[in-house]
Amino acid sequence: MNPFNPLFDVPVTCDFTATLAHEIRNPLATIDLSLALMLAEHQDDELKMYVDIIKRSSERINELVNEMVKNRSLDETQMANQSIHHLLDEVVEMARDRILLKNIMVCKEYDPTDCIVALNRPKMKIALTNIIVNAIEAMDSQYRELKVVTMSIAGKYVVQIEDNGCGISEKNLKNIFNANFTNRPGGMGIGLAATYDILESNHVKVHVESQLGSGTHFFLLFDKN
Repeated sequence: MNPFNPLFDVPVTCDFTATLAHEIRNPLATIDLSLALMLAEHQDDELKMYVDIIKRSSERINELVNEMVKNRSLDETQMANQSIHHLLDEVVEMARDRILLKNIMVCKEYDPTDCIVALNRPKMKIALTNIIVNAIEAMDSQYRELKVVTMSIAGKYVVQIEDNGCGISEKNLKNIFNANFTNRPGGMGIGLAATYDILESNHVKVHVESQLGSGTHFFLLFDKN
């Protein structure tokens, strides 16, 4: 059985400007979480750490706004060869503050050979960030682990992003890439819909497996150059 057969209804295409606006919400959420923890604890030793997190998140907002102004339309002409391992490392680093605040263990299991693929780098960073942020937000148990795995299979390159969070029901799994669908309070239903569009435009296939209470696995299939 080929796990990369289409599983999902075709989602409504998201406007890319709306996607960037959605991304602005991610560092803002980190700011809110940091401030809440800082106000609740009032411990001087930890205060600097939270202030630094706020500063980094604010800088990230500024970067996103600048990107929105400079690139009103990040089209396919920006395709260029990219290292998948470097891209994953960069995205995990961008999520470092959330990972720290939620005390998540990150496990990387990379294939010995990196994969170089022609991709639209700004868009793929957004797609991978959405997947990783969703994984982080899904984890509330005592032991939290984010696993990022790469492997070469039958001439293809697979990236697996795995969490041990709350999981997704079978009914909701069919809709996760549809625009405006969300189970998160205050969510907009934009992130994964935009992610699907970005992956499709970069010729990356996606397959998702999940079980309530047992976590979620995202599989991304890349064609090697």
